[in-house]
Amino acid sequence: MKYAEVLFQQKIGTKETLTYEIPANFQTEIGQAVEVKIRNRIKHGMILNIHGNRPNFRTSPITSIIQQKPILSSSQIKLLRWISDYYFCPLFQTFKLFIPKRILENKPIKNRVKEIPKKKKEKARKLTNEQQDATETIINSSLNTFLIHGITGSGKTEIYSRLAENIINKNKQALILVPEISLTPQTIQYFEKSIGIKAAVIHSKLSEGQRHKAWMDIYNEEAKLIIGSRSSIFAPFQNLGLIIIDEEHENSYKQDSSPRYSTHKVAEKIQEFNPDTKLIYASATPSIETKEKLKNSTIELKNRIGKSTLPEIEIVDLREEFKKQNYSIFSEILTEAITEALGKKEQIILFLNRRGSASSIVCRDCGYTQTCQNCEIPLTYHVKTLKKPTLICHHCGLLETPPQNCPQCKGINIRYLGIGTQKIEEEVHKAFPQAKTLRADKDTTSNKNSFKEIYETFKKHEADILIGTQMIAKGLHLPKVNLVGVILADIGLNMPDFRSQERNLQILMQVAGRAGRSGNTGKVIIQSYNPENISLVHSKNHDYIGFFNYERNQRTLLQNPPFSHLAKIIIEDDTLQKAESRSKEAENLLWRFARENSLTENLEISIYPAFLTRLRKKYRYIILIKDKSQNQIIHQLLKKLPEKILQDASFKIDIDPLSVV
Repeated sequence: MKYAEVLFQQKIGTKETLTYEIPANFQTEIGQAVEVKIRNRIKHGMILNIHGNRPNFRTSPITSIIQQKPILSSSQIKLLRWISDYYFCPLFQTFKLFIPKRILENKPIKNRVKEIPKKKKEKARKLTNEQQDATETIINSSLNTFLIHGITGSGKTEIYSRLAENIINKNKQALILVPEISLTPQTIQYFEKSIGIKAAVIHSKLSEGQRHKAWMDIYNEEAKLIIGSRSSIFAPFQNLGLIIIDEEHENSYKQDSSPRYSTHKVAEKIQEFNPDTKLIYASATPSIETKEKLKNSTIELKNRIGKSTLPEIEIVDLREEFKKQNYSIFSEILTEAITEALGKKEQIILFLNRRGSASSIVCRDCGYTQTCQNCEIPLTYHVKTLKKPTLICHHCGLLETPPQNCPQCKGINIRYLGIGTQKIEEEVHKAFPQAKTLRADKDTTSNKNSFKEIYETFKKHEADILIGTQMIAKGLHLPKVNLVGVILADIGLNMPDFRSQERNLQILMQVAGRAGRSGNTGKVIIQSYNPENISLVHSKNHDYIGFFNYERNQRTLLQNPPFSHLAKIIIEDDTLQKAESRSKEAENLLWRFARENSLTENLEISIYPAFLTRLRKKYRYIILIKDKSQNQIIHQLLKKLPEKILQDASFKIDIDPLSVV
């Protein structure tokens, strides 16, 4: 008699799987979807393992096999197990990433998706020498992992298209990952025209019918070209030959709820299980970690396509505007530039960097920012978190009372930074009543096709000014935009995180890249109270390499990633005191395990209040673990914690966190 361990998409008791007998007449394989009974109720699951060990309890037989072909391949099951183990996530939660519920339950959806006729392939674009060299290098090299570091407008997408076509011609599947759903429509259009085939699309805003069809097309190898956001990395590929991660630096490639996986890590694991798969990262502003890791397999693209050049960037010191008694959100220079662009019938992007979610304190006279005396990072202003206005250091937990006067110049013009896109839109209507505006933020893009409609409307020049946040900063090709205004760069500068300068440079260089893409010289105006900030100075000069060298040196000195390995644990409780005491208990346990196993030499463990100290009525504390040896010390420690702690929903483990606050 043989037995099957069956995995479900919901928690069943305390075990990861349930054991069932395999009837003698059943042809079974690991990875098959099966129907079983639990307390006389029909349930659907997947065979995770088959063995001959008779259990010491009564077992029921598998009722039926849904289809003979496994729904997950052996390498996908290995990936499923690895994700569960590496990210400390139950198998049933990980399983949900791979299979739509209706497919597991064998409930086909009537296809209401209109069949689109076969795409007509456009005449191939002529490649530049840089594009040609990059394409040939990747195709012909024995190396299988590359970083394409190309400035904005350098034609990276055309390289992706040639690489995908090459793989598809070998009868393999190609996956193109984009960071935002908003980028998907223009990406689909580009690839379908370039290669001449229909793409299967996977992202979170698909209907059940669309998701079902895309999944089945990939599973049956009817889809060779797959385009999607991070969740598409779990599609049922049968013969995957290429993974391209566009705008690889984007935070959206990291899942922020359990399992808190990194798309980069998952892609690398897929390649490990399938060594012939090519893995390509690409960005104009790659992450420090990726740039360092792939320094020996980086392809540089230093020129824009055609006659267009990188835009001129000017930084406006808002302290000087304040001295001139200009209290508008638009500096004189930006106001003049907008007026001139509107007069020329050109389009304008006004961008607000909202990566920082809380306000910080800045002196409008001298630019002073209140920083932590222990960590030398900006303190964050909280109005209600601790019952009264407080400045918090989200690294060491220092609490201070906000100053009434500037500690540096003794001035009284202290400002709490904070502004929204709606406010900008109101001010635009006042200052430029003749201009037609569109706004792209979370409020205006909540519906399925809303961003696509905004993008198409703006591209047709049915509006003059596009106001928005990060979603308008990357990947969009808008030929009539020659002016970009960054309303306030300081919001991004004051995030209390070691990656804040990197993120600020990335977003500024990306949004600057939207200007002057059609041959005209573009102009970018960045407004800031801290024009001498390192990320602004390097952005102004389009100097990513200079910033990389500076930041790499900082990371080396402080032993931050990529020169260490991090894990963040968020502990939630009803009161701040309980969250803090539980954090200290867990910290003491971790240090005890570290001492018992002689792991203290390369280890740092610290605790402090979370950046959002109170969230959804829960107070939050953080334990940050830093492994300076990068020898999997973190996993050794965490696996020694009691099961009661690891399974506690208020104890959230984040391996390789993107933020330490």
